[in-house]
Amino acid sequence: MIHMQLTNISTKEEPLLSRTMLKAELEFEKATPSYKEVATLIAAHSKKDEKLIAIRHIYNLFGNKKAEVTAYIYSDESRKQFMEPKIKEKKEKKDKAAKKT
Repeated sequence: MIHMQLTNISTKEEPLLSRTMLKAELEFEKATPSYKEVATLIAAHSKKDEKLIAIRHIYNLFGNKKAEVTAYIYSDESRKQFMEPKIKEKKEKKDKAAKKT
């Protein structure tokens, strides 16, 4: 397990979208952690289910062992599925377009 520390900078309720935006600072020891590792850490920090968390960005500060994280915590899983882009589908479409040319 990689040692990471999460410091909450701000939270913003977005009731129309049934989610909360979280901006936080992440300190880590080795390489920049993956989205999955950060989602697990935010789930533990916010006491929410990991399935309800969507990581939007991890901005690594060059030369430092710190990163700024932007994430959304949804109220239910169906809302998350509706709002979040489907990365796998986008990738498949891009691959099909590349094969046609």
